[in-house]
Amino acid sequence: MNKSLRASLLCTALLLAFSLSWGLISAQTQAIESIRAAHVTMEAGLHAPWGDLGDRYGVSNTVGVSFRVKTTERWMSGFGARFLTGSDVRQEGLLQNLKTEGGYIIDNEGRIALVTSQQRGTLLTASFGRLFPIEPGNPNTGITVELAGGYWAHKIHFQNRGNRVTQLAPPYVESYDRLASGWTLCPRVGYWHMDPRGRVNFNVGLECYVGRTTPRRDWNADTMDADTAVRTDGLFGLFAGWIIHLRARPTDEFFYD
Repeated sequence: MNKSLRASLLCTALLLAFSLSWGLISAQTQAIESIRAAHVTMEAGLHAPWGDLGDRYGVSNTVGVSFRVKTTERWMSGFGARFLTGSDVRQEGLLQNLKTEGGYIIDNEGRIALVTSQQRGTLLTASFGRLFPIEPGNPNTGITVELAGGYWAHKIHFQNRGNRVTQLAPPYVESYDRLASGWTLCPRVGYWHMDPRGRVNFNVGLECYVGRTTPRRDWNADTMDADTAVRTDGLFGLFAGWIIHLRARPTDEFFYD
């Protein structure tokens, strides 16, 4: 497993332990009821690829936003969007027809082009799950178990630093970017913390994406062939998010005789 992913998993475990301990202490000060509320979560993640995706890319990062509604019975449903980036591209034969014998790419002016390859992707999902309280006196904090499903697309992005290379500009770049898309499912287990005082609300946990994606380009110009096989792509990693609680504060009412 990648060292950065191992370190992040360790940090997540420590954060979970701290959160559980701190939550138990804070919950003892005030017993509250399970509430119905809407939440917006700003999320980030670190993931290692598996399946066919591991042949093309390395570890990637995700950032995004999600919206959820939690009922008084602690059922949760919502939707979200994640954007995926990564700097480790392992695609065999990539840009080989543009490279010289020394491995360089020459731009339109005859100079060496500084081209880097990066992973890009989009995840659009809807989710459903439930929260299981684990803190006495705080039914809005606990372990969440969710299943998400939706659309997944990924491709190779070429970062060209000040050099013009016609083949890597639209529409010709489509013959090199290896765009693929399809459906995905994602089971997710995490810790959901809602501070009774409303000061610190967050979630953290593990998730695993599995998708069936299909190549969307008719021809790869660098390898002079076409990708036609449906792929099984996967991501496994951790996520963390900062939760914005949208539940309106109750208005104090005073009655006089």
